[in-house]
Amino acid sequence: MPPFVLRKLHQRGYIKVYPPVGRVRKGDFKSLQPFSKEFGFDRDGGPIDRYYIHKFLKEEEASVRGRVLEIEDNEYTRMYGGSKVTQSDILHINDSNPRATIVGDLTNLPQVQDNRFDCIILTQTLHLIYDFHAALATCYRILKPGGTLLLTSPGITPMDQLEWYNIWYWSFTKPSLEKLFSTCFQKEKTTVQSYGNVFIASAFLYGMSLNEVREDELLHQDQHYPVILTVKATK
Repeated sequence: MPPFVLRKLHQRGYIKVYPPVGRVRKGDFKSLQPFSKEFGFDRDGGPIDRYYIHKFLKEEEASVRGRVLEIEDNEYTRMYGGSKVTQSDILHINDSNPRATIVGDLTNLPQVQDNRFDCIILTQTLHLIYDFHAALATCYRILKPGGTLLLTSPGITPMDQLEWYNIWYWSFTKPSLEKLFSTCFQKEKTTVQSYGNVFIASAFLYGMSLNEVREDELLHQDQHYPVILTVKATK
């Protein structure tokens, strides 16, 4: 039936809903405070959203090869690139990171020549960059032809309460990322996916850890409740 017909039937009581209105058991979710204010890092098992980030990178590990650029550290480069990586670079915004091989702003990296990298791993970063259009243009410029950008971004999420709060600028959706990437990358070489469902989104908002949810609950996907968004884009 058309949605407006269903609404009318609901309003007039012809369609029964479950659970009945007023009979929802809220349990531990009936709380104005989360169980963790640190995304679940302080609970055994760690953050729920990391499951999807690792799943995405594991599926795309063949792209983590050659010269690879990662932000802040190179944990994922080492984990998923291994011996396929010939050079691992770390980009940091300032010189406070002794491990950084490149110091600079992703929105403007004139010190990095065009066509340098076989892979860029950009996890949980784009929403912290005010001029994300310029950042994406830089990624495209410094990728080699045939190189791949592997990106993840928060969907339904708590906001960081410490160092990242004041630069947590954006919240992306699958349609907005598809539109954004079409400004640089070819549509047929870009894949945008969402991971999550209403239960996992609720659990993540409350700060539950990965050990407190089942894998079958994690694997159920409903694009209307994205916890993590991923993009694979090839130049």
